[in-house]
Amino acid sequence: MKITSVAFLGFVLAALIVFRLFPAGKRWWVLLAASAVFYLTHSVGGFFVMLLTALLIWFAALRVQKKKDGFSLWLRENGETADRETKKEKKEFYRKKQKRIVAAATGITLGILFLCKYYGVYASGLGDLFHIKLWTAEGILLPLGISYYSFQLIGYLVDVHRGVTDAERNPLKVILFGGFFLSVMQGPFCRWDALTPQLCAENDRKLTFDEYRSAVLKIVGGYIKKLCVADQFAPIADEVFMNYTQHKGFGTVLGVVCFAVRLYADFSGYMDIIIGVGQLFGVEMPENFRQPFFSNNMAEFWQRWHITLGAWLRDYVFYPILKSNAFKKMGKALSAKAGANAARTIPTYLGLLILWTLIGLWHGPELHYVFGVGILQFVYIFLGEITRPVFTKIDRLLHLDGRKLPLRIIRSLRCTLLMMFAWIFFNASSVSAALEMLKNMFAQPKPGQVTSVFLAAGVDGQMRTLIWFAVCIALTVAVDVLHEKGISLREFLSRKPYPVRLAVYLLLAFALIIFGAYGGRFSTGDFIYTGF
Repeated sequence: MKITSVAFLGFVLAALIVFRLFPAGKRWWVLLAASAVFYLTHSVGGFFVMLLTALLIWFAALRVQKKKDGFSLWLRENGETADRETKKEKKEFYRKKQKRIVAAATGITLGILFLCKYYGVYASGLGDLFHIKLWTAEGILLPLGISYYSFQLIGYLVDVHRGVTDAERNPLKVILFGGFFLSVMQGPFCRWDALTPQLCAENDRKLTFDEYRSAVLKIVGGYIKKLCVADQFAPIADEVFMNYTQHKGFGTVLGVVCFAVRLYADFSGYMDIIIGVGQLFGVEMPENFRQPFFSNNMAEFWQRWHITLGAWLRDYVFYPILKSNAFKKMGKALSAKAGANAARTIPTYLGLLILWTLIGLWHGPELHYVFGVGILQFVYIFLGEITRPVFTKIDRLLHLDGRKLPLRIIRSLRCTLLMMFAWIFFNASSVSAALEMLKNMFAQPKPGQVTSVFLAAGVDGQMRTLIWFAVCIALTVAVDVLHEKGISLREFLSRKPYPVRLAVYLLLAFALIIFGAYGGRFSTGDFIYTGF
């Protein structure tokens, strides 16, 4: 069931009607059934793999909770008589047992993820390298959203261990959290204590008409991003990246620009649809984008792009790495030999390198993912940090104010160009293909380079299409400028007279029909991040 299909809209409408018919305390059953139906329409086998993972995490969380309760019981019975050292030893005893459970369940979950998503690529590569025959896991199942629900469930287990939340005794609620149909396909990454209370709310909060209208407008805005922007840029981007040896100069540049616009419109459009549908059910899904191309530096860019992935990895990977015994020992050794500054910065940068390598691997096992959205991003951030004092001095000498519009535009363009460079590796089929594309971009300009791309992509009306591309980019920038200024278009529209609102609604409907993938020759494709 594609998110862009009429079947999905019918599915959401039917689920919403049933959801509202149920009493408040029982509505999570409707969400559970809807999530199961949604997942089963994509993959029956994958559904049972997801189910198995959720049950494993549910059982492990209960075991962790039992150990925590065991220590609390011991403390109540012996707290007054036991000395401080005994209490400390007993606490550590129970904590080690918890850690073993968390490590085992996390290891199994990541093992399933590795087997389904990564093993085949590595087995094939090692077999070719050492001329040995390995099981390549050919045809093995890749469950929908396995990278998303695996991390979410691991986060829940760790939160139980940390005492952020108590273990849930009902396995169906853990299954709902892991397989919720609005987050399982491509996020956003949700936290148990933020999402589950909304899914299983006891109170009957009825939405107002304005809230329903706002949610629908959010959904429509997402579909416009996907169908009227992303899917229109897709044929050019696909042609250039798939047949990169055939295109040179401005033709290659056009393909790279089209992919950048497509990726942003595709991913942020999906998130708008998901957030809007969630609002219909009274569930506030976390935002995943906040005008990323207005960032001043690359560190800020990743605080605005795929926000929930970065936050999850920061809290569950980066900070634990820095707090690990190995990194503490490293810090002490560096402090003694190189000083406090080295003891602080070197472990941090090493932790960042590990973090970004994992982010690249999360996208896929191939080297072009590991480099493009992994190691290269670390290099950007590292260079940005070590050169910051130099640029700060230059700004002072030249009396440049980073808050002024000209310098902000320059810095935003710098971030955009750096990410477009990285996305060449991200979207290319291999590192060698990306390097070939980079070489082709700087080939000598010749007449017809852009035209050849349009002809090869089967896109008619070159000038008309280029104008539409320019309009799409201008509108996207304009909307982001308003959002950056804190202006909500939905709230702004809600304050206008009814004839104005009606005209806008009709305009949006015609845009979807005429310019979207349902009109013309274009056909809608899958969302890019569904593959991760």
